[in-house]
Amino acid sequence: SCSNSLIQEEPSSIKFDNAIKYIKDDKYSRAIDELEYLLLVDPLSDYASDAQYYLAESYYNLDNFQKAIEEFEKYLSRRSLSHELLKKSQFLLCKCYYKVTLDYNKDQSGTYIAIEKLQYFIEKESMSEYVDEIEQMILDLRTKLAKKNFHTAKLYVRLEELESAVIYYDSIIKEYYDTEFVNHSLINIATIYFIDNKEKSISYLGNHKNSFISINDYESAVLFVNNLELNQEIEYYIDQLK
Repeated sequence: SCSNSLIQEEPSSIKFDNAIKYIKDDKYSRAIDELEYLLLVDPLSDYASDAQYYLAESYYNLDNFQKAIEEFEKYLSRRSLSHELLKKSQFLLCKCYYKVTLDYNKDQSGTYIAIEKLQYFIEKESMSEYVDEIEQMILDLRTKLAKKNFHTAKLYVRLEELESAVIYYDSIIKEYYDTEFVNHSLINIATIYFIDNKEKSISYLGNHKNSFISINDYESAVLFVNNLELNQEIEYYIDQLK
């Protein structure tokens, strides 16, 4: 039809300008149509690189993070990128990897990938202004992995398989030492050790003094363990666990 041939004759500059107008109006699906058409019909135009960036950003703004990852990766594989868009694309790619991770009680393979990607980008000079935000994302992801281990430990506690619970608490102390689950893991191990041997419990805390988030937390833990009653039924100690 006549209108079809007109669309095909529209230069890339007009397509690109239309897309930017749609983006400003939050009409991301319309922008995607324009940008995908531009990249298909005129992939070598002067607008192609920027079009690829805005295509990725539009998917990001529609919360289609998996597709955005794909399109940002395509953008970053291009040559001669604008410094400003390069920085923005790397940072938004970090946010995409962060956002596609699942809740702690679901499969965490995406979380491990996200941490790896974020650690890769945080090293880049271009990311210097985003370091604080990326560090916070990494901590959130590490906290999620710690939470998964903490809840697995709780499951073993419910089954009264306390040795297995200790393994999971210990993994938090060793691997996720910067997360909010560390103090409770330390206290829970000390409480489990207390069941058979109060001295072992107190010396465990002393040996892990520096693993607590603060010295106050360590002192509170020692006080807590010293206040436990000796020679109680196992249920008593299980009830004391955090």
